[in-house]
Amino acid sequence: MIYLKEDRWIAYGQLQDKYHVTRNGHEYYVEEVKFKKYNEALSKYFKVVESITHYGETIDSRYDLYDWGYSTFQFKDTLIDVRYFRSTHSIRLIKSLKPLSIAEYEKDKLGYEMDIK
Repeated sequence: MIYLKEDRWIAYGQLQDKYHVTRNGHEYYVEEVKFKKYNEALSKYFKVVESITHYGETIDSRYDLYDWGYSTFQFKDTLIDVRYFRSTHSIRLIKSLKPLSIAEYEKDKLGYEMDIK
């Protein structure tokens, strides 16, 4: 179960921004939160990832084993990507507004840019 805080997907940290963005015809909701310390951001990243796994049945997933910088989950009705940015002590959640495969999402390259507006 995902707990929403103030119409937020990430129930932790200080909300920095939430907005919609379109890439290659794919529409996304983006939410960014910031923390005072990197270790707090990292521990909350794992909590967010855990809550996302309870969203529904996962069709596909990808994650970074090297430094746990991202976790991407494909569900029947949406795709959710959670990114941890060590340099800015922040977490970004990107959620597709329609069903989307991980391969299609990766072509949009949203996860690799700091400024995606």
